[in-house]
Formats: sequence, C-alpha cells, structure tokens
Amino acid sequence: DEVGAFTEDNDLYGAFVNLLEENFDIDSNIVEVGCGVIPSVAKKIRLKQTKGSVTVYDPRLSNNFESTNKFTLKREKFTEDTNIKKADLIIGFMPCEATEILIQQAVRNKKDFLVALCEGGHYSFDDYFDTDSWTESILYLAEQGIKKNKLGELVKVDLKEYGNPYPIIYNKRKVLK
Repeated sequence: DEVGAFTEDNDLYGAFVNLLEENFDIDSNIVEVGCGVIPSVAKKIRLKQTKGSVTVYDPRLSNNFESTNKFTLKREKFTEDTNIKKADLIIGFMPCEATEILIQQAVRNKKDFLVALCEGGHYSFDDYFDTDSWTESILYLAEQGIKKNKLGELVKVDLKEYGNPYPIIYNKRKVLK
C-alpha cells in the first residue's frame, strides 16, 4: 500500500476504510491497534477525516513517521490497561495476537469496533489454535461481549474478492426510531 501497488480492485486497505466509513462516523476519535510498521490504514483514514483523530498502537511502528495533533503514534503494545476513554471507535487491520485484547477492551468500555481478522493461531505454543478454531473463538468472544454490554449485534463481512479469506467483524448498534 505504501508504494501504491494496489489498484481499486485489489486494495484491501481501501476496502477496509470504506467499510469503516459506511458503518461508522469516520470523523471521530479512532484508535487503531496493531497497525504494523507502516500505519497504512490510519493514513487513509486521516485523508478522509475532516475532524476527529487517529491514534495507532504498535511496538514495531517505524520511526519514519511522526505524531501530529490529529495523528498520534504509540510505539507500544495495546494492553488491557491502555486508556481508551477518549476513543469513539477501536479498529484493527489484521492485528494478529492483539485481536483478543482489542475486542475485550472495546466491549468492556462500550466502544464500537471493526476488526479485519487474519490467519489466527497467534497464541503461545501451549495454547495454539488452528485458523478455524481461532476464528471461531474470536467470533464467540465478540458476540458474547456485544450481547453482555448491549452493543447491538455482531456483523461478519467477507471481502474475498480482495484476496482476503478471513472475515471482517464489527458491532452494529440498533438504530432507535
């Protein structure tokens, strides 16, 4: 994504941001967990935002990027102690082993979330899951957390046309009439 190699037809990063924009207020305070070395998704969001902010967490984040007043870079792990009170939405684009804590933090703090899952099985060798088992455990965790905290319903989207065999999940709150 950083070098512009994707076209509109195969840009999973862009499809993820479009899904975010279709289902949530992009002009809000967004926390991205596990952005990787290059914060590609966060950069795409910032280009679309007219207000709000993006804060990204990843200990591997490159030193070639700097924080601004609307784009905060945290070169640290996202944990159960990370303060997300000011966040409106928690996202993760294939955050691997951070997926579980992202969902737990979001539902515990009654925050909306959007997560693109990856191949899974990202636990210690003692707790290794295969991809299907890991995905099912994450779906169960998300669904139970959403129900318990009255965050609407779990939505699962497939973007296989972008070459991604793993689901993207989010909570959808019920609209009051």
